[in-house]
This record gives sequence, C-alpha cells and structure tokens, in this order.
Amino acid sequence: MSMEAGAITVRTVLALLLATWPRRLVLGGLLLVPVVVGALGGFGTAEPRTFDVAPGQDVDLGPMVVRPIAFFVSDETQRTTLEITDGAEAWLGVVVEVENHTEEAITLTFPGPASDALAPQLPAGTLVTGASVAKEAYRVDDGTMGSVALPGVRTQVALLWPITDADAVPDVLPASMTESLWTFGPMSNEHQWMSLGDVWHVELPRTELPPALFEPEEDL
Repeated sequence: MSMEAGAITVRTVLALLLATWPRRLVLGGLLLVPVVVGALGGFGTAEPRTFDVAPGQDVDLGPMVVRPIAFFVSDETQRTTLEITDGAEAWLGVVVEVENHTEEAITLTFPGPASDALAPQLPAGTLVTGASVAKEAYRVDDGTMGSVALPGVRTQVALLWPITDADAVPDVLPASMTESLWTFGPMSNEHQWMSLGDVWHVELPRTELPPALFEPEEDL
C-alpha cells in the first residue's frame, strides 16, 4: 500500500507491532506509537481498499490464506445442534480452503471483535444470531471438527451458520473477507481477530452438502 512521503499509517504501525513483537512488549510498543509516528512525520491517511475475487481464488487475509469455493443450504448435517438452536431452520454452509501462515493454531469460528474475517451477506434476520461469526466448522473430507487451523496445514472446511429461512438464501451468495491480524490481546489475555480494513468480495455458487457431512436421521 502506498503512503505519502514522510508519513506512516496507524494500520502499518499496529500491524508491525502486533505481528512481529513478543507479546510482553506489545502493550509497551503501542504506548510508543505516538512518539514513533511523530518522529516519522505524522500519520498518513490510508483508506481501506476493496477487491472482487472469483470463487476458487486464494485471498491472503494476513494470518491465513482463504480460498472461498461454494456454499450449500441443508438441514441434514449437525441435526442435534440445529434442533436446539432457537429459530434455526437449516444450516448455511460456506466451503473454504484455508492455510494458516502463523506459528500458532487459529480458530476458524473467528472469536473477537473483528469476527468478519469471512462473512456471508444475507437479508436482515436470516442469520439466527445476526452476527457474521460461523457457529461451527467441519472438515469436508471426513466430517470431523475443523474449527482450528494448524500452522502450515491446508484444509478444506465448511463453515456453518444457523439460518431462519432456507428460502431467503439466493442461488448466488455474496460474501466478504476482511484483512485481519490474529493477535494476542494483552488486556483480554486471549487471541482474537483485529480488522485491518481491506475487504474482498466474492459471489459463491450453490453446491450440494458434502457427502462426509451428511448425517442420517437414524443415527440420532
């Protein structure tokens, strides 16, 4: 991202501090930001950018690469969880391939204030919780829990959101992905997402429920 000569953006400083410094120094580093920025000529203006990507294209969000592939709508997987979720009629599943580029495991159900690392765009009221956070994640190849991405491992998973109305989901699903940091919060004492602003938009085609995720009713 280009910057004016003599200027440095808040985003650049935070990304540098949070992505590269030891955790015990992060808080102290943040306190030094005004001093560093002042010495370099002040904060520059960096408007978030937007991009359009095609399904199957890798998107580098920072801590991991995400390849959005397709989506499905089904009530034939994770039936028990669906039944006990108030207002849920079916699951919206977004199939993605992810590769963790950090040295630590990343939670794919995106906890924290920047939970929009991947967010489906649906009519208001369609998502049960109203939040963009995926409730569940399962590996497409074997149906096992896939909510954690291990370092250096490329995995295809289905992110699941409970929805109130299966008919409200269009045949082509708009979704957005936001550049983020996966960082340790010294105040919260836990890892969380921190949004950096750049956004990628994708329109996902509909597909069938992956066979490994199908759950027969008689297994309940």
